[in-house]
Amino acid sequence: MGRHAGISLLSAQRRQLQRFMTETKDKREYRAAIGVLSRADGKPAIEVARRFGVTIKQVFTWTRKFRAEGVGGLHVKKQTGRPSTKADLAKPKIEKLVDEDPQAFGYLKGRWVLRDIAKEMKKEGIEMNHTTVLRILRDLDIKLKSPKLRAPGSIKKNYHKRAEIRRYKKIAPALLKKKFSSDSKTKNGLNFSQRLKDAGRKKDKFVISKRSDTPNE
Repeated sequence: MGRHAGISLLSAQRRQLQRFMTETKDKREYRAAIGVLSRADGKPAIEVARRFGVTIKQVFTWTRKFRAEGVGGLHVKKQTGRPSTKADLAKPKIEKLVDEDPQAFGYLKGRWVLRDIAKEMKKEGIEMNHTTVLRILRDLDIKLKSPKLRAPGSIKKNYHKRAEIRRYKKIAPALLKKKFSSDSKTKNGLNFSQRLKDAGRKKDKFVISKRSDTPNE
């Protein structure tokens, strides 16, 4: 079991990890401790990584540090000795933000994306692009949820719909010009040129009728 789990724990070590989980106030430290316990219980690294939204490499790092240093290896080291950067200021805000529902902030998506996180940081007075947001998320061992893939049928349907719209936009000016030309020639439901022809025929008929009524001399 120890080989399959990647790490085997003594009863004292389990109690140490459980006590560490109750005492820590850092979500990353809590996640690391429960990750080590999960590995000791026989959970595959890939399953643990998916559960906590981290990479498999990070899971191996947790177990390696605990094996070498105990719970001390799971502590998140505080950075000192240099002034705070935008990333330092944004990290706690982003970590708290991704736990919230994006729709509560006015976004229609049901998941956070890099662009929306950057917008929220800008509201906090921290300017950053999506690349910086991605780097911060990786530092925090946070993995955003991937969007669900659409069914192939819906993709094909949307593709044809977009193609129809593009074709209509190309011919719409010509259709509008044709309609305007037709409307300008039509009055009271009758075609103007047709009425001219009808008037001509009526005039010819009147002339013929007038000639037939004239008495022969």
